[in-house]
Amino acid sequence: MAVCDPDLEVTGATVRMGAFVKHLAAYYEVTLISMAGSGHHVDPLVAERFRDRDNRLGVTERVRIPFSQPGYFLFSPTFYRKADRLLRFGSFDYLLADYGLAATYGALFARRYRTPLIYSSHNVEYRLYLNRSLSDLRRVLLIPYVYLAERSACRAAKLVVAISEDDREAFLKWASAESIAVIPQGFDPEIYNPFYPPPPDSPSVVLFVGNFGSDHNRQAARHIVKEIVGPVTSKRKDVKFQLVGANPPTGLEGPGIECPGFVDNLVPYLRRANLIIAPMRFEQGMSTKIITGLALGKTVLTTPEGAGAIPRKYKQMVVSSLDVFPSKIVELLARTHSKDDADFATLCKDFGWPSVTAALHRRIEECCAPSTGNPR
Repeated sequence: MAVCDPDLEVTGATVRMGAFVKHLAAYYEVTLISMAGSGHHVDPLVAERFRDRDNRLGVTERVRIPFSQPGYFLFSPTFYRKADRLLRFGSFDYLLADYGLAATYGALFARRYRTPLIYSSHNVEYRLYLNRSLSDLRRVLLIPYVYLAERSACRAAKLVVAISEDDREAFLKWASAESIAVIPQGFDPEIYNPFYPPPPDSPSVVLFVGNFGSDHNRQAARHIVKEIVGPVTSKRKDVKFQLVGANPPTGLEGPGIECPGFVDNLVPYLRRANLIIAPMRFEQGMSTKIITGLALGKTVLTTPEGAGAIPRKYKQMVVSSLDVFPSKIVELLARTHSKDDADFATLCKDFGWPSVTAALHRRIEECCAPSTGNPR
């Protein structure tokens, strides 16, 4: 059960969700119920391009619920009724509630149908809402509800999937240590790897990627345009900034800036970049843009908040305060290579989907499998 659409790889959550579903579908008969299009993050025209995709996730049955803002942020009676019908007339060994307020449905149905619940959280949601309430006062009203939903799911779950050790520590107040698994964000090593020709050094491309439906990505992009582009291009005339992602806001135009919006294939942009930046102001979860950038052998410049839970051991990840980003960008473009494969083997072990999803599968079997017989 998911309140996002795993077929739309437009946020870190949907990328992670899709990888989990695809892996588990290789071992189980998976029925997937989700909201279609994840409309608050995805332009309807972008969602339409994915509507007729083949069943790339390999699920046995797929139920899509029309997206609605109230349904996503509060509660969807349609989602509830459809999921209840599936559970009432079907037979399921596990119930996986993935991301955000899927927690609400997971806690309700786990207790009603006595089915082992796996609650997969991509952040500690109520803390994320606290951070975002600084720029969006509407989030303040939702914090108590999100807190209660998340707490209820953790208490009802046989297995709680946290994205980082820090999140694991936060969940310990609601769940036992034995029932929490840390499964980090990941990447596909077949796609994201450093085995390609290096890009030219000039013009130098500085890349920022992110879905601009999210507040923190919009803030980062506007900061790049207002505070970073000018000081950098005044010292390096050959530098071009690319801001790539769905739902770009107005005001990102200007000399030395390209903003192509959503692209079907992000990999060519990542490979062409000479430097990837993530000037984030808030810490949350584990950044997909940083992990995939590192996997491609790129130098990634980020803030302490942007680096979040990613270990500082990777030599290609440079962590710096936001106020010195312009000078740091100029410095890094001058002294670093556009591609380095030294960290790739370690990254595959730590974050590659084959390793990450196998760990999830193993913990599900350890925590939730029936004591006798074999689960489907």
